[in-house]
Amino acid sequence: MYEDDAVLISAIQQGDEDAMAKLVRRYYDEIFRYIYRLGSPYEEAKDLTQETFVAMLQALPAYQEKGTFKAWLYRIARNRAMNYVTRTRRPVEFTDEHASMHQEPELEEQFSNRSEVQELLETLPAKQRDALILKYYHGFTAKEIAAITKTTLPSVKSRLFQGLQKLRKRAKGVME
Repeated sequence: MYEDDAVLISAIQQGDEDAMAKLVRRYYDEIFRYIYRLGSPYEEAKDLTQETFVAMLQALPAYQEKGTFKAWLYRIARNRAMNYVTRTRRPVEFTDEHASMHQEPELEEQFSNRSEVQELLETLPAKQRDALILKYYHGFTAKEIAAITKTTLPSVKSRLFQGLQKLRKRAKGVME
């Protein structure tokens, strides 16, 4: 039986460890892919994913539903990943694990192949890249992206539009 996030959260707040395990399993792979796509090396993305769930579990007793739980969890993951990128300032290196990860086809369908999209995404400013990843890989609406990134809805819409425009322009240069 598929349980609603709110039901699981309520059970976790009452000490139910099975509910905690279900909630972590439900979002673990998704959060890992998001952190990895933001630019963390594969092994570091694993660690940051663990840190995200530890932080989630620590904050869950005080959690109050404002928006969706999923957006709240992504905000925690984004903060962890951005702190890592800021702290290390290392260039991103995509590995074989990255190429083999399941990816949503929407963004890649607009371009010729997956590795090309990854390279093109890396050329974008971080805020545009983040907005595109949240929209096309994780299915968030512009309003949810605004909540996750703590910015305004017009800013998110602008980042999505400008990011796609830059990707299309750069893809033409790559293909020629």
